[in-house]
Amino acid sequence: MKRSGNLDARTVEAAEKRASVYRLSDGGGLLLEVKPTGAKVWLCRVTVAGKRRDMGLGGYPAVSLKDARRKAEEARRVASEGADPIVEREKRERALAAEREAEKEAEGRTFEAIARRYVAAEGRGWKTAKTAVMWTGSLERWAFPVLGKMPVAEIDRAAVLRAVEPVWTTRPATGRKVLRRIGAVLRYAAAHGWRANDNPADARMLRNAGLPALPGGRKQPSLPWARLPAFIAALDKVEGFGALALRLAILTALRSGEVRAARWSWLSFDGVPTLTVPGEVMKGKKSADVMAHRVPLSDAALETLASAYGYATGKAVTVAELPRLAALAGDRLIYPSSTMHTPISDMTLSAVMRRMNAHRRKGTPAPWRDADGREAVPHGFRATFSTWVDDTRPEEREAAEKALAHEVANKVSGAYRRSDLFDRRVSLMREWALYVAPKTPKNTKNPTEALRGARAAV
Repeated sequence: MKRSGNLDARTVEAAEKRASVYRLSDGGGLLLEVKPTGAKVWLCRVTVAGKRRDMGLGGYPAVSLKDARRKAEEARRVASEGADPIVEREKRERALAAEREAEKEAEGRTFEAIARRYVAAEGRGWKTAKTAVMWTGSLERWAFPVLGKMPVAEIDRAAVLRAVEPVWTTRPATGRKVLRRIGAVLRYAAAHGWRANDNPADARMLRNAGLPALPGGRKQPSLPWARLPAFIAALDKVEGFGALALRLAILTALRSGEVRAARWSWLSFDGVPTLTVPGEVMKGKKSADVMAHRVPLSDAALETLASAYGYATGKAVTVAELPRLAALAGDRLIYPSSTMHTPISDMTLSAVMRRMNAHRRKGTPAPWRDADGREAVPHGFRATFSTWVDDTRPEEREAAEKALAHEVANKVSGAYRRSDLFDRRVSLMREWALYVAPKTPKNTKNPTEALRGARAAV
C-alpha cells in the first residue's frame, strides 16, 4: 500500500531558499533538497550492500511530488532486491539511447534517404545538374510513394513491382528509367553493406513476378536523307538560335546536347577547321572515361557558326573573321539562352521542328516525317546521316561510326583501336555538307579560302 508522506504540494511549492542547502523529508527516504539559488531537487536515500546512496530523481517542478514518490518507491523496490537503483537506471538510459540511435540510423537507411545520398554522391560526375533533378523527380513521383519510407534492407521484388507497375505500361520509357534508377540505388546500398547483394529491380526477374513485357522500343523518328536538302532550305528561313543550332547539329552529326553546350574556345583554325568536344561533355560521360571528340568543320558548318556569332551580336560576320572573333569570345557559349550563362534547352530545337511541321493544311501529314509517318525529331538526324553513308558510301561505315562518336562494342578492341580516323572524316563531312546544303553561302563565295586568306594576312 502506497504511503501518503509528510509533504504536500503546497509545502513543496512554498519552500523558500536559504543561505545554505537544506532538505525537507517526505518519509521513506524521499527528500526535497532546496539550494541557495532556490532550485529544488528530489533525492531518494537507499541502502545498497550496507552502504547509503542518495539517488537524484529530478528537479521540481519538472518532477512533481506524485512523480517523485513513484520514482522513490521504484528505487526502494530495486534496492530491496539487492540491486543498485542508480546502476540499473544508467543501464536503462544506455539501452534507450542505443534504441534511439538505432531508430535514427534506420531512418537514415530508408530507400528515400539512400536515394538522395546516391544522387548527391554520383551527381558530381554527371554532365549537368539537370540530370540529378530528373533522377530525383522520377523517383519522387513513382518510387518514393511505395518505397520511400521502407528500410532499404527490406525492399524485395514485390515492393519494386508495386512501385513500377503504375508507370510500366502507361509510360514504358519512363517505367524503364524508373526501374533502372531503383536498381542503381539498391546496388549503391548493397555496396555500402546496407542490404544484401540481391537486386530486386532486375527486369528479367520481375517478369516472372508478374511485370508485363513491354513492346519493342521504336527508334527515334528520323527524316529520310533524300528529304534533307529540302528540309535545310526550309530551316534556313527560320530565325533564332534554335534553328542555327539544329543546322550545326545536322552538318556535324553531333548530338544536340553537344552542340548546345559548345563554346567558342572549342574551335581551332590551325590546319583543318575543327570543333573539339571535351570528353566530359560527350554523352554526359566523365573525361576520364571518354576521349575528346574532334569534328572537322565543313564550309557550311563554318557559315553556320558565323551566322550564330552574327545573331548574338547583331552584326554581319564573315567566315574569315571567325578565328579572331572566336578567340575574343573565349569560353562563351555559341548558343546561349536568354540568361547568356546557360545553353539553350533541348526543347528549343524540338520546338523549331514542331513549328516547321505545324505549317501544313489541316488533315495532311507532317511534311518532315519518318517512313512511318511520325514527325522527325532532332536526334533522328544522326540516323539520317548514318543511313546516307550506308546507302551512298558504305565503304566509309567505319569513318561514320567515328563521326557519330559511337563507342566500340568490344571494350578490349576499343582499348587498342584509338584512331579517330580524322583525315577520312574531313572528306566525308565535306561531302555530307555539300549534299545537305549545296547552295553557295551568301556572305563569302568560299569559306575555306576566306579562312586561308585571313590566316595569311596575320
